[in-house]
Amino acid sequence: MPELPPLLPRSYHGGPTSEAFTGLDFSVNANPYGPNPALLRALREADHAHYPDPTYRAVRGRLAAWHGVSPSEVALAVGASDLLYRIVRAFLPPGGTLLSVHAPFGELARAAALNRATVRVTTPEAALNATRADVALVYVGHPHNPTGHRYSHQELQPLAAACQTAGALLIVDEAYAPFLPISSTPRTPSLIRLLSPGKAHGLVGARPAYALAAPEVAARLDNLAPAWHVPAGTAALLAALPEAGDFLKKTLPRVRQEAEALATALRPLGSVEQHGTPYLTLDVGNAARVAARLLECGVRVRDCASYGLPDRIRVSTRQPHENARLITALKTVLEGEQHG
Repeated sequence: MPELPPLLPRSYHGGPTSEAFTGLDFSVNANPYGPNPALLRALREADHAHYPDPTYRAVRGRLAAWHGVSPSEVALAVGASDLLYRIVRAFLPPGGTLLSVHAPFGELARAAALNRATVRVTTPEAALNATRADVALVYVGHPHNPTGHRYSHQELQPLAAACQTAGALLIVDEAYAPFLPISSTPRTPSLIRLLSPGKAHGLVGARPAYALAAPEVAARLDNLAPAWHVPAGTAALLAALPEAGDFLKKTLPRVRQEAEALATALRPLGSVEQHGTPYLTLDVGNAARVAARLLECGVRVRDCASYGLPDRIRVSTRQPHENARLITALKTVLEGEQHG
């Protein structure tokens, strides 16, 4: 029998688990004012009775025109995780190295491990010098989750050039870029832009995602997808994105404002790191224990131990009255930690 991929346990990254939960969930980084009504309508009105066009020609054409690229530079997916698994399978050989600026998204690390490849975590400053011939892929969160760090266009350009020289591909994960007022990405053949608009539009359950990449890279990603890999509803949602921006203009300034207000309210409780994203991290000491006690209070947060930050929890802003409940629960739990 040939050597099979290792059996690896799954690590869920926020949101519901197999346990029933009816409280407030601050573990998912999504627009609390969603879902976007226009996209929800497109999802519901899609033709679910028939198979979609297997080439998704119209969807790719609309996204390509919106981004100013050719349809051959667009690869569709159900969730960014699907694209990450395909990127690893296509471009990271067993024994190869993936370089991640800060800790990578957990699904990317799992995809690399299934392929028996190595993940090396580095800092933004060291990334340029660390891009060598043995590195096949470089991953950058733009902005990073959970730290909120982001590159400027001037910082991404030399990193993309270094990847081009080394024969590596640079993955720029823009899942949370729409939440920031200014965010740009250079165009270069060595770069894969990963976009998962469900976060900003409050429709994470529909799992819309796509990549923008050089035609030969996009073709490799499409080659690894089965037929009709994007359901009709998700395809319709993706096609409607170019005309769905009014919702973001109305809601995202409020999300930024409320995230900043939440960060201000939490600073008396511990060190806060927040850089304009809807999420922030808070130093609570033993994050796993605090997260467990908050869950008992009906509040779910993200323990950041898997990111190498065992003292921090990550919370994503919800609406103001819900944030007030989080603050109250945190005060109660942290006071208990001090006297426990």
